[in-house]
Amino acid sequence: MEKRIILYLISVLISWTVNAQELFVKQDSVNFDAIISHFKQQIPLQDSIKLPLVFKGKEYNVAISNKPIPFAIKEIVLKAPIEEKYPISFSVIYQDRLVALFAPGSFVCYSIPKMERDENFEKKLNTKKFQYHWLLNNKLIGFSKGKYYYFNSNNQWVEYSVVFPIKHQPKLYEDETYISFCDCHGEWGGTVYFYDKATKKTYFTEATCANSILKEDNKYFILSHLGHGTGSSELKEISNPTQLSQIDLKNINKTVNGEALGYTDKSNVAKKVFNYYDIQTFSSFEYQSRTLYMVYWKETTFLAEIENNTIEIVNPLFNKELYTHEPITTLYGDIILMNLDFYGIAKEQEVSCIIINDGQLIKADWNEKHDN
Repeated sequence: MEKRIILYLISVLISWTVNAQELFVKQDSVNFDAIISHFKQQIPLQDSIKLPLVFKGKEYNVAISNKPIPFAIKEIVLKAPIEEKYPISFSVIYQDRLVALFAPGSFVCYSIPKMERDENFEKKLNTKKFQYHWLLNNKLIGFSKGKYYYFNSNNQWVEYSVVFPIKHQPKLYEDETYISFCDCHGEWGGTVYFYDKATKKTYFTEATCANSILKEDNKYFILSHLGHGTGSSELKEISNPTQLSQIDLKNINKTVNGEALGYTDKSNVAKKVFNYYDIQTFSSFEYQSRTLYMVYWKETTFLAEIENNTIEIVNPLFNKELYTHEPITTLYGDIILMNLDFYGIAKEQEVSCIIINDGQLIKADWNEKHDN
């Protein structure tokens, strides 16, 4: 009798576990109650404003979307048994693995979507010590002792002889024509660069400070944000980067008269799509044929669409503040990766990342929980 009870309890526990997993994967609704309650405390809703409209301003409105997007959301902590707590370069996704580099120069890898440590693959990578790494031209590239190397199909590091335009900074964007990267000087501005792979020429313009690029109808849309003061957000459209000002690679990442190099671009090629104040947009990406933005407003962070200057919240994410200073968003096939830094924790180093894949959204913190 006792044995039957134990077996029954085990079967119930297994059933509960399976159901919990199914709920995690099959989430099909979005609850906005918590974020609406938060906004009511932050900005008492005016009598003339009725939900789904939350805020009506001169530059933009904020509303709850009637087309919400559900995600199975969770937060995890990734332990990296390496000397430093945070990666020394922004993580990349390579062969369905999150690949991070820690001082004194070793890789740590986690499988996607299970987020399990892959020590066997780490052993293949860790035959050299590296100071930085990227994914470029679909190759995993590392910088070691003044030289660039790529990881070939034979699991060997081979010297990379192609001209490499990026210094110790993340890649912002890449397609078949350009490699894009950026710098940021805070309130003194920022610069976004387009390196033409075929001609080896580099073009630039102002972007303070770029965090993601989307390409639509052969046009490049550069999203920027700045946290100085009450914050600001800007979206620029560039039809042809080769019409921007040109610069030699040896002169990039510099200031001119105390301001970012980008301000010296007088080509007037970049067109402003929007320029908002008192709000920050940390990321833009395509999801289910929709353009989404990660938005920070009124001390909370959420996902939204922007239509006709109305910011329509499609998912409240964690119903709390998630802040970052110079993030980068990259698309790796069907997987979206956001690298998040936070000055108060690790300056320009990555402290967290967000992975969006097949309806799941995972926030992974390095070594300890971060409520940044």
